[in-house]
Amino acid sequence: MLRNTLSAFFCSSFLVCAHAADLTVGDQSYGARTVMEAAGVLNDLPYTLEWKQFTAGSPVAEALNVGALDVGLLGDAPVLFLGALGAPIKVIGLSRQKLDGVAIVVGKDSAITSVADLKGKRVAIWKGSWSQQLMLTALDQAGVPRDAVEYRYLTALDASHALDGGSVDAIATWDPYVIQQERQGARVLLTAKTLIPAQSFIVANDKSIRDKRAQITDFIQRLQKARAWSVANKQNTDAYATAWAALSKADADVARGWFERSATVVQPISPEAITQAQQTIDFFNKEGLTKSYPAATVFDDSFSAVLGAEDKRAAQAQR
Repeated sequence: MLRNTLSAFFCSSFLVCAHAADLTVGDQSYGARTVMEAAGVLNDLPYTLEWKQFTAGSPVAEALNVGALDVGLLGDAPVLFLGALGAPIKVIGLSRQKLDGVAIVVGKDSAITSVADLKGKRVAIWKGSWSQQLMLTALDQAGVPRDAVEYRYLTALDASHALDGGSVDAIATWDPYVIQQERQGARVLLTAKTLIPAQSFIVANDKSIRDKRAQITDFIQRLQKARAWSVANKQNTDAYATAWAALSKADADVARGWFERSATVVQPISPEAITQAQQTIDFFNKEGLTKSYPAATVFDDSFSAVLGAEDKRAAQAQR
């Protein structure tokens, strides 16, 4: 009953259901669509592609869950939460990014110089996200009792505004919010590197994997080529940033810095990715947000051969 109700909701919200196009893809803030268009990899599609744009990962995961999307691009936590419920979705590939842009940030005039200095301070985090995982892991590592910090539960956008207004002393967030804060003089206290996985996934609905394997395979190969193109040289990164800024009405310089720093590429599923997913599941299980289960059950590595082959071709081309 719930599944039917959600299906009806998503179909009415999107005006047409996923079957109206050969492949329906859930994107976030035009990130994948723009890089693929800028790289020219969508010019000769042998099937119809429909994009659905979202501002966060959770609704992408829910749309995948009810079959309103064939493929979705999102961060790890929403996928792993639904995996605990046995949702009919699978991770089929990885979007790997450098983690310099996932960070704890303090204001430009702040006296805070270390995580230890957060004791007694107000910090903004978002539950069930990289933000919460990063902040609490950093506090644990620094030996700061979690209850020694005052938490404000804010979205990334609201957290950024709160830091600007001085109602919080630090935020745990990600790009483009980190780089926007840096451009205003804010300082990065520490990044997610070596602390949390902060993975991003390419996810597909189980039925779509069965019925649309050819289209999904072709799409993820094209996405992989576009991501490789975007990090190949500064000229390509600039073209991507300019196109994204025009479509999203954002600052092209912020986009340029974000894309250069993240250097996102598409890779096949690896044992390390599954191990890191287990780390994230276990963290949120301890926080009472999900149950613990074998992370491998939410991964489908049957697309890894084609993604791995493209990885090898790209590496050979760079030699």
